[in-house]
Amino acid sequence: MTSPTKSHTVSWNGHPQLWTLILTTVLAVGASVYYLHQQIQQSFSETRIELATIADLKTSQIVQWRTERIIQAASIQSSSTISHRINDFLAGTDTGTVRNELCSWMENLKNVAGYRRVTLFKQNGDVLCQAPDDHQRPSPHELDMVATASAQKKVFLSDFHFDTSSNSIDINLVIPILSSTGNHSTCVAVLLLAIDPHTFLYPLIQSWPTPSTSGETLLVKRDGNDVLFLSNLRFRKNSALRFRKPLTQNTMPAARAALGQEGIFDGIDYRGAPVLTVIRRIPDSPWAMITKIDSSEIYAPISKRISYVAACAVMLLVSIWLGVSLWWFRKRETYQRMLYQTELKLNDDLRKAELSLQEAHGLLEQRVTQRTQELSDANAKLRQQIIAREQLEKRLLEAKKLESIGQIAGGVAHEVRNPLNAILSVTEALFREQEIENNPEYKPYLVHVRTQVSRLAHLMNDLLELGKPIPASTFQNIPLFDLCAETLDLWKSSGMAVNKRAVLSSDHENTGAQVLADKLKLQQVVFNLLENAGNNSPKGSKIKLHLKESDSNGSTNTMATVLIIDEGRGISADKIERIFDPFYSDRKGGTGLGLALVKHFIENMGGTVRIWNNDPPPGCTAEIRIPLATQKQEEQV
Repeated sequence: MTSPTKSHTVSWNGHPQLWTLILTTVLAVGASVYYLHQQIQQSFSETRIELATIADLKTSQIVQWRTERIIQAASIQSSSTISHRINDFLAGTDTGTVRNELCSWMENLKNVAGYRRVTLFKQNGDVLCQAPDDHQRPSPHELDMVATASAQKKVFLSDFHFDTSSNSIDINLVIPILSSTGNHSTCVAVLLLAIDPHTFLYPLIQSWPTPSTSGETLLVKRDGNDVLFLSNLRFRKNSALRFRKPLTQNTMPAARAALGQEGIFDGIDYRGAPVLTVIRRIPDSPWAMITKIDSSEIYAPISKRISYVAACAVMLLVSIWLGVSLWWFRKRETYQRMLYQTELKLNDDLRKAELSLQEAHGLLEQRVTQRTQELSDANAKLRQQIIAREQLEKRLLEAKKLESIGQIAGGVAHEVRNPLNAILSVTEALFREQEIENNPEYKPYLVHVRTQVSRLAHLMNDLLELGKPIPASTFQNIPLFDLCAETLDLWKSSGMAVNKRAVLSSDHENTGAQVLADKLKLQQVVFNLLENAGNNSPKGSKIKLHLKESDSNGSTNTMATVLIIDEGRGISADKIERIFDPFYSDRKGGTGLGLALVKHFIENMGGTVRIWNNDPPPGCTAEIRIPLATQKQEEQV
């Protein structure tokens, strides 16, 4: 007996598959938009850090350059030999010999220090002698500075100005030469040193440490109701002291800088292009430093990522639609096949049809289970790939930062070391003069110059170390306990451990464990962490240097652990994440390179480093983990 069949239509209504598909689509689009937004924010954040670093570096170099000029001027002003010889000349005593000595000294000063022109004026503005001796008449601007220096009897550094006599831009270092009689001093002459900004200042301002199509640094100041551009612009030739803009254009970074603002801004530059800008004031001067880059250059690498993400999102959505459609059509086909077989066999064997239906149902469950397992495996594999990719991107970002720092360090070393050596050589030569060599009055100046040159040299070395990897050829088996003891003794002898008690301990009686590392770099890591603990610990506190030779879980250990525990004030929660960043320091006089070098060295040697606040307080604990030397490596050694 047959029964009439009913017509079945398949509809999306009442089925969760449609809503699952819609939800998946919305999530995919939302995730893509969120990812792109994060990429844009990250790119702008990195650019802000780079601009701030460049601005701070160039500002400090300009401040240092101004300070060095004033120090040199003060040294010349305090020289009694120069004032005595000028008095001899003015008194008419052996004028020919004295004039030759003064001209020779001025010519040597011009050549060694790199000045454009050196001119010696009488107090009334008449020229005594000049180098080069081309009989160039002084400009009204120079005569005004001579009159000011004679009246004030103080050294000063002039602003940028356009010298009409030489048709060039100059900065003048004006030095009144004083003759002392008892407690009274009289200005007998004025030495005017003309500085060519094209020699040092303009190349420093216009240089950019990394490849960029729009990166630019410029120097400006306020001039009445205008902002005056003091340096040449990248996209406008011959603009120094000639190009100006009104202060009413408050969206222009140069106008903000001239009005005294500092910080990071978005604005429209002198070309009308949107830019991201960092503004820094130059201390003790009317100048402001502007470091900027076009917003379009920041967005350029992100546009490629937008294309990739959009393509991946479209492919993902198409795959989801095709997969759901195929699954739905297959389900419909299976259902219709089962219905057809049931209708044919319903009159003959209802029980057989029921068994067949159960078998089909079991097969379907098996396929769903298998497919679910496959999707679960694929999802787990995808998560692993995402994690690996994020770790790779993080390492690439850190490598990029170190590469940028290495380029900046190379530029700084090139620009700073030669002037430092020149300064030290000139100072050493000056202090070998007969009137100065045995005079204790000048000894503090020489000691100060040597100390500052040494400090800057060490800073250059730290910058260069931060940008270089550690070659594996320098790795050797090192007894860890002996190295820690030697480093602790070195730290105690350095004077940093005054009024502090430091002890070395180990978890095990066997202190002969060896690690595979670069000995000098590992010793510097331990020394830097001891120095950091000492700087943050009060007088009378205790600093522990503790060695652990196995992990706390008792598993097979391939790493040695060193703990440096202090009793200082701890680190605030908003700063502890940044303590290993290069140039970050909240300690007065700190360079922000000590802990950055620790992280760079220890990770290059295959180890890890971290710092946390003690619980309970006070103080912090620094932990470094370094690979142990294997038995095979020890036998080879």
